[in-house]
Order: sequence, then structure tokens, then C-alpha cells
Amino acid sequence: MRWNHLIYCLLFSGLGAFSYLLLVNYTDLTPRIADALYSRGAFVFFILAFNVLGYTTLRISSWINTQYAVNVRYRWKIPAIYIAVMSLYLLLNYGLLISAKILAGSSNPFTFAGGGWRLLIIVWLVELVILGLVLSNRSMLNALRLQRKTAKLQAENDTARYTALQNQLNPHFLFNSLNTLIAEIEYNPGNAVSFTKHLSSVYRYVLQSQSKTLVTLSEELEFTRSYLFLHEVRLGNCLHCEYDIPADSKDSLLPPLTLQLLVENVIKHNSITQSKPMTITIRIENEYLEVSNPIHPKKTTASSGVGLQNLAKRCQLMSGGDILIERHTEIFTVKVPLLYE
Repeated sequence: MRWNHLIYCLLFSGLGAFSYLLLVNYTDLTPRIADALYSRGAFVFFILAFNVLGYTTLRISSWINTQYAVNVRYRWKIPAIYIAVMSLYLLLNYGLLISAKILAGSSNPFTFAGGGWRLLIIVWLVELVILGLVLSNRSMLNALRLQRKTAKLQAENDTARYTALQNQLNPHFLFNSLNTLIAEIEYNPGNAVSFTKHLSSVYRYVLQSQSKTLVTLSEELEFTRSYLFLHEVRLGNCLHCEYDIPADSKDSLLPPLTLQLLVENVIKHNSITQSKPMTITIRIENEYLEVSNPIHPKKTTASSGVGLQNLAKRCQLMSGGDILIERHTEIFTVKVPLLYE
């Protein structure tokens, strides 16, 4: 990292020196103005100005990669920002030469004769070529880092899928579901058919999601309705879910079984009875999927937080965004960043 900063400093200093030598040797300058520009202070000023603008450009490039590279909806801003940066370089050359001419006492600092504009454009194009090479090198390094992150993400996803499949197929969940189904067959045969269909949908989705890195929000919501139906039948009329999902958000993407994890946490760690009914709220807010619930903690259940930690890692690797966990006196909320194609 230290060597990179040194190389960038030398590169931007070289750009400043190159621009300085070309501009001060501009043939339209009078000997008095040219002599005034041939000073150590003017040379250092050019070097500092190009270092400041160069490092600012690198910061902007890093910011663009962080903010817009994974968010397709706003990628149109990337060329606009780079065009603005390129224009700044041209304005810098123009402004530095004008400033130097003013400080040197030129009577016509804003006019350029004898090919002055051509010289400015040549200097500007050379700067853009060198800057383009620098940004291309940084893009290649970012691509290599992204490949490493992708490999790590794949490993995380494999672990998460296996864990999710285990959780869904664990004997406790299956035992409860089968007991509920037996009771429904005996006391409510009509509902037993619906229960069986939803149980089948849950297991089908879990198996299908093993081969996917991302799924749409609409797929997750459809699965969640089936998953909640099984628990609603088992727990009775004391578990409900409210949805506030705009139509244009249903094609957004998130890791598979995200909602299963969040809903399972609610059911696992809260007391849900007729006297303490549970209402889970699922909604979209500022491009985050929010799942919130009132807090009715079970006295005998301790939370390890492993599931949320795993989800946080997957979201961080895929989108660079973090999940947000908010715990207030009566409400617990988890916010998951969404991706858009």
C-alpha cells in the first residue's frame, strides 16, 4: 500500500511537471511573463495541484466502485461522473495558465494565440491517457479482489445452504409438521390438504435454492407464505404476518432463505400464545427489506446469533452492504440490503 502511494505521487508529480513545462514554454507568452513563470514556486504549485486532483480522482473512482458498481439502477451515473472529472483536468490546465499569466501581469490573460488552445488540448489528452492507465490498473486490481470475494462468497453460500437445509429438515421441524398434519387429517381434513401442499412447497423451495446464489424477493415471499402457513396452523390463531411490499421491489434480489432465517428467529426466540399473539411485519424501506416483530422473549431460549452473522457475511460479500439490527424496548427489527438488476 505504501509503495502504491509513492508510485501515484511520482506519477501525478510527473504529470504536473509535464504540464508545467509545456504551458510555460507556450510561445505566445512574452519574455517577461515567461521569466516570471520560470520559478520554483510556480513549479511546486503545479506539482501540488496535480497531486491533489490526482488523489481526488482516485478517491472518486473508489467511491464509484463502492456506491454504483453493484447497483445497476444507478450505473448511468458512472460515465457522468467520469466526464465531470475529465472536464476538471481541462479546467485545471486552463485555470493554472490563466492564473500564472495574471500573476505575471499579462494584459490579456484569457486569450491564447499561436496555437495555445491546441497546446492545452494536447496536454489534456496526454493527462487523460496516463490517468486512464492508472484507473485501468486499479480496475484490474479491483477485479482480482472481486474474484477472491466471489470465491469466498461461494464457500459461504455452500455453508449457508447446507445449514439452511439441515434446519429445514431437522427432526424437530419435521416432527412438529407431521404431528400437525395428523391432527388436521383427523379434525380438519379439508385443511390437511392445504397443509400438505404448503409443506411440499417449503421443501421444494429449499431443495431448489441450493443451486442459486440470489433469488428474487417475490420468490422469497411466496416461500414465506407457505412456511408461515405451517406455523400458523400449528400455533393456532396467534401468528400473523403483514406485508408492505411495493410492486416495483418484487424483482429485487437477496440471498435465498433470508426470510426463512428471519421468520424462524422470531418464532424460535419469542413466546407466541393466545394471550401474546405475534404479528411479523415485512416491508421495504429505503431499498432495505425490513422484518420486525414485537419482543415476547422466551425465558429458556438463548440466542447465539450465528444465523444473523452468517446472513451478514453473505450480504457483505454480495453487495458490500451490511444488515442492520435494531432492538428497541418493544420492537426487534432486522434490515437486509436488496440488490437490483
